[in-house]
Amino acid sequence: MKILLVEDDETITETLKSILRDRNYIVDCAAEGELGWEFVEAYDYDLILLDIVLPKLNGIEFCKRLRSVGNQTPVLLLTAQNSSDKKVVGLDAGADDYVVKPFEMSELLARIRVLIRRRNSLESPILQWDKLSLNSSNHEVTYDKKILTLTPKEYRLLELFLRSGDRVLTREIILDRLWDIEEAPSENTVTAHIKDLRRRLKQAGANGDLIETVYGVGYRLKPLATNIEPTNREKTKKVLRQRTKAALATVWQKFAEVHNERIATLEQANRAWQRHSLSGELLQQAKWAAHKLAGGLGIFGFPEGSRLALEMEELLKIHSQEDLATQFSELLTALKNSLEAKRSQPATANQHRPIILAVDNRPELVQQITAQMAAVQIKFKLVTEPESIVPAIAQTELSAVIWTFSLADCTTETINDFARIVNDKSALPVILFTDNSDRDDLQKIALLGRHILLQRGTLNMKAIKAIVKTVQQVRQKVAKVLLVDDDPQILDAVSGLVDSTKIDLTVLDNPSNFWQIISQLKPDLLILDVAMPHFTGIELCQLLRNDPDPRWRELPILFLTVHNDLNTLRQILSAGADDCIYKTLASSELVPKIFNCLDRRQLLPTLLV
Repeated sequence: MKILLVEDDETITETLKSILRDRNYIVDCAAEGELGWEFVEAYDYDLILLDIVLPKLNGIEFCKRLRSVGNQTPVLLLTAQNSSDKKVVGLDAGADDYVVKPFEMSELLARIRVLIRRRNSLESPILQWDKLSLNSSNHEVTYDKKILTLTPKEYRLLELFLRSGDRVLTREIILDRLWDIEEAPSENTVTAHIKDLRRRLKQAGANGDLIETVYGVGYRLKPLATNIEPTNREKTKKVLRQRTKAALATVWQKFAEVHNERIATLEQANRAWQRHSLSGELLQQAKWAAHKLAGGLGIFGFPEGSRLALEMEELLKIHSQEDLATQFSELLTALKNSLEAKRSQPATANQHRPIILAVDNRPELVQQITAQMAAVQIKFKLVTEPESIVPAIAQTELSAVIWTFSLADCTTETINDFARIVNDKSALPVILFTDNSDRDDLQKIALLGRHILLQRGTLNMKAIKAIVKTVQQVRQKVAKVLLVDDDPQILDAVSGLVDSTKIDLTVLDNPSNFWQIISQLKPDLLILDVAMPHFTGIELCQLLRNDPDPRWRELPILFLTVHNDLNTLRQILSAGADDCIYKTLASSELVPKIFNCLDRRQLLPTLLV
């Protein structure tokens, strides 16, 4: 945790700095208000300790300025003035709490903990990533139940990674969060600490690439989905492909005329280029057509067509070189041939996600549920072994998969694998029926997480009929997602991808209406394109992250883009986005990443009910 101390008394500053650093806080110090304000503008802090009487900018004005720009960092006032009026003025200025000098150090530390805990009240003290666990309440770290001994810096580095999930952290971000200004180490210091932390994790039995390098950008925790054993991972990918293929094929047919129009624009530009007369409005139209084809073809799972269109776009940017006209013509021919092959692919029927009903050793309950489903002609499959879950999920013509084996028969590893498949990839709804009170089995249930747990006493025929009815009906969509993209086929394609999920998708094709729509909708997640007229997605993201309204500063933001170069990725992450999805991979990655972002906002329990 990083603290800014703004105090002009050198004795107090040195004392607090020493004590706070001993307790693993990162501390930056400023001896006057204006310097403290410069720090606030440059860095993010978890708490500000602020003296009231300061040179250049006093604590009250500092606090007012902080709140006026929408900065909600907790502020703890340090004051030698014990009058009620001064305390009220400070609290009215936006401070969260105060202590009166001279103060007891134990009281100050307690108030610091309270303010930081209040800010992070929605976060569990236990941070989990596969077999890795960090308990921030007692600073204990374990891997596969083995305690890790870490240095204070290694502990803070690991905590930063765990709180960031699979988000990429640049070296600059790591330096900002884990070192104070006085230390100011080089980026090589980050590399060295990453190396040491990897070594300690490996000694505890973790894979050496648990913290993976994103070359040219930074580091992140290896996504959990990639830790699934290969057989399960491939089966899970197959499930996703089956669910998205039909929706994408339908949209592809719907926008056939749009594709034809864009190809026609490129053909017109090609003829003009061969005559050495490509310029003006036609040149701009051709650039736009190539850009939109690159994105559109990519999201339909057609990377070759996307690559060809992207190369054509790059050539159009340097069209003044006449010798490139022949290359452009060849690319256009290859693109047309690719599109013709795509048009010949048959469409398939739409598929649906099965609900999983997990029944823990209750044969009579299984019999009642299956009887009710048979009565209303619901297609279901009974699974009696844990290993049969994944193949059953792959049969997407089913409305339900009924798990009939006992938790007592499942190893922790089996439960972990199943939880990863359900939560990280398929985002499948699960209803768990059990009255088991055994401690070990309850721990297994906890590993599943985010599922309904019903006790025996609540189950009767009326309840079972209600549950069966939820399988039969389309569930109410509750998670609100706003997608902003000026390409109508992208909007339709994404709509098709999320159609079978519990997501209420709103699409916006005109960024100029963005603020009106987002204020009315109040979405739980925002998806932005990078290149759009009026406002780019990066500009919108920056405006949201700097908006005084805390809803927009904390709103999960995904980018959907055809550009996969490092410069674009850096711009996206620097603007404050949570993640980036390339349109060439959107058919398999979009829905899982949407659910992962919503999960971080603790919305997934509602989504899956």
